[in-house]
Amino acid sequence: MLSAYTREEEFLIRLRIRQYYDIQKLRIASEARLRNRYVVCEKNHWTPVGQKIPDKCPKCGSSVQLVELMIPESFKKIYEELVSWEKAFYNELYTLVKNHPLWTDYLSMIKGIGPVLAAWLITDLNPARFPKVSSMWKYCGLHVVDGKAPRRIPGQPVDFNPFARVMAWKIGESFRKTGGVYRFLYEKSFEESLVKHPDWSRLHHINHARRVTVKLFLAHYYEAGRRILGLPVLKPYPIEKWPEKYIPPLIDYPPKKKSRFYELVIEKMDPETRKKYEALREEIEKWLEKKKNKTPEQEK
Repeated sequence: MLSAYTREEEFLIRLRIRQYYDIQKLRIASEARLRNRYVVCEKNHWTPVGQKIPDKCPKCGSSVQLVELMIPESFKKIYEELVSWEKAFYNELYTLVKNHPLWTDYLSMIKGIGPVLAAWLITDLNPARFPKVSSMWKYCGLHVVDGKAPRRIPGQPVDFNPFARVMAWKIGESFRKTGGVYRFLYEKSFEESLVKHPDWSRLHHINHARRVTVKLFLAHYYEAGRRILGLPVLKPYPIEKWPEKYIPPLIDYPPKKKSRFYELVIEKMDPETRKKYEALREEIEKWLEKKKNKTPEQEK
């Protein structure tokens, strides 16, 4: 089972995803234009401000004065129209994925994966298209070249899909912000990175932890997705060689015993893997309890 959509339907879903992000980008830019409080200095540097007013210009250090503008109604109408279109495309994509087995049996149960990201995963990154997860990683630019993540070089072709790489980044950022099981795995990776690479900058640790988390999620998506689609599953070479490093697929909500995820993923685990899965779930529950008492400033 490659897809529940015809070739034309799948192509139109991909166009909707691109259009959604185009509109979202315009909406964010338009929202910034609605700011009406600025500080302006003698060099005519305009800087938007909130409630806190700086004493000096952030750009040149000279004295500033507060200016409050009357934003034109046309700006507000454009913004409202963009919000409306963004919601419309979001709802369209939800309608298109809500009955797909990869959504109903798996993706809908993961915090951070909404209809838009799910639509991209189901169409462009359908597990049936990839014989092994390493092929999926490479398609998203998450492979390694000479021990490093591949970089785009002007004038030279790349061996991955640039848009897929952007979407993988969006998935990682979504996990960082939502606080589900993959936020837990991100934090573990972040802490391990701090110990292993004390010379790295904070941004380097964040990027590394996000990349590791997304690769793990895609490995889970590949395994769970192929089981749901009735396809054979090949484990990544490192897991075949070091099975103790294997982390089984996870979801944010305890699976019902009659659910397809439970039947196809959890019940297929060998006793050792099942034991590891239960221990990990217990660790996640403890983390969630701690997280309730965490302040926003403590979030990485």
